Amino acid sequence: MSSIRRGSGAALPSLMLFALVPAVVGAVGVHQGCSSADTEEAADPEAEVAYTTDGLCDNLPKVDLETPPGVCVGIVAKGFVFPRGLAELPGGDVMVADMGGWATNKGSVWRIKKEGGAYTRTQVLSLIDKPSGIQVNPKDKLVYVGTPKDIFRFDPDQAPRPRLTLVVKGLPPDGRHPLKQFVFDGRDPDVMYVNAGSATDVCEKDRLFRSPCYEEALDRSGIRRYAMTGADRLAPTYTMLARGLRNSMALAVHPVSNVLLQGENSRDSINKYAPELTDVEGDLPHEELNVIDPDGHYGFPYCYDNGVASPEYRTADCSRFRNPALLLPGHAAPLGMKYYTGPLFPADYKGQLVLAYHGYRANGHRLVMVPVDVRGVPSGEPLDIVRGWDKTARHPLGAPVDVMVAKDGSIWMTEDKNGTVLRVFFDRLRGNGKPMAPRAVVRPAASPEEAARCAALARKTALFSIVQRDVIDASCVSCHGAGPGYPGSLALLRCDDVGNAKRLLARRRGNAPPLVVPGNDASELVLRLKGQGYPQMPAGGISPEGEGEVLAWIRGGAPLPPP
Repeated sequence: MSSIRRGSGAALPSLMLFALVPAVVGAVGVHQGCSSADTEEAADPEAEVAYTTDGLCDNLPKVDLETPPGVCVGIVAKGFVFPRGLAELPGGDVMVADMGGWATNKGSVWRIKKEGGAYTRTQVLSLIDKPSGIQVNPKDKLVYVGTPKDIFRFDPDQAPRPRLTLVVKGLPPDGRHPLKQFVFDGRDPDVMYVNAGSATDVCEKDRLFRSPCYEEALDRSGIRRYAMTGADRLAPTYTMLARGLRNSMALAVHPVSNVLLQGENSRDSINKYAPELTDVEGDLPHEELNVIDPDGHYGFPYCYDNGVASPEYRTADCSRFRNPALLLPGHAAPLGMKYYTGPLFPADYKGQLVLAYHGYRANGHRLVMVPVDVRGVPSGEPLDIVRGWDKTARHPLGAPVDVMVAKDGSIWMTEDKNGTVLRVFFDRLRGNGKPMAPRAVVRPAASPEEAARCAALARKTALFSIVQRDVIDASCVSCHGAGPGYPGSLALLRCDDVGNAKRLLARRRGNAPPLVVPGNDASELVLRLKGQGYPQMPAGGISPEGEGEVLAWIRGGAPLPPP
């Protein structure tokens, strides 16, 4: 791992919501018809069977993962498509937001109930557009759900089906970071803090990289403050609480001090304008934990880490911005986080921050504990609670998303790579539960096979060999060449023109169509490169010349290059 530094049962039928008021239905994105880490694909529906279980974890199937002595991970429920947010109801049932992938209106909300010794899941809402954040308000006890455009609430016990109330509307739904996370203020539950993620990777739509970034005028790349008012407790307006935050999908409020902590998903492709950083691109920039102060600016896109100017903004005055409270490993992709307030785990956990690293690259896919002081401000390096999620012969790569501390003190997680909800349990009779020191990440050197491929590629002139050199090696392999997980389950390996062409032309699991259809300019690969209907990949897209090379290959029938 990179160095870490301190800074200044059975599913019941879907409820189809036909009785909803039309205006409300359209507003919240619930219909009767049909991005870093940031833009991974939905979990492969076939992948859930790949988990290897070994015995029981508090009567749940125990996942074969590395945990501290006495700690285990059990499978509560599986079969979700892209589970994201978790929230516990007053009676102990757990609500789950299943984003359903990046397609429109494929999401759902589920209720998990423990009956006897087994958990059952029931679908409560369907056909929602990419629900992600989900919270239970401590004042009204209702469930709040964030979609790219809106936040709505409902009573999960309302029969025969819940009626939805639109609370927040007009959220920015486009660009690279459309998903919404939010939390309620710890002292005033009528106030919520909402992520307004950046539309870009590093404001690259302005090719001149001028300051200020145009997104600031749109009140993006920051956190918005909404206050529910009036008899209906709606939030029609907002103020900007903080700026200069690329994507705040990790938010937590300390239960005593009311400190708002943000986990920053930092930029990609830092070596695009700084080739000297190529060798460390997997570690830079670091992700961040930021203590949020009103009107603070945290540096995005101008600066990263502890006041280092971004390659695109080399003359930026970074002294104007707030430094992180803690630097986290690069590309770990912090998502869900909660302060541990439960009664189950030992004293080492009390009051500390539990944080999920979602990233597919080497620093990601683990659950960690971050030491904090009495105010909840990070005060030490993270320690591992769950690791070993690397793809092996025994189980698939895992990607934890949200974290919830249940009333019984167990720690729940959603895990979207394999469509599961997991529960972390501690049995003091089996060990002391002490969190583990992190292991150093070992990145393999280029193999002889890769070196031979690169030597052969340099002499090739086939259409896809040109795409491999100019597009895939230049812009794609830094993420899609990073096994064992591979974003979107798509491996694009360095200099592997033959293998990569085959992968792009092959049907995907779950009978999904290929990324490339010969002769079709609207192939999904092209749409992704342009950011049309999908979060743009790679960050900032590729050059017009590169797009032309991809289209020339597709229009020419997408032939395989010679071996």
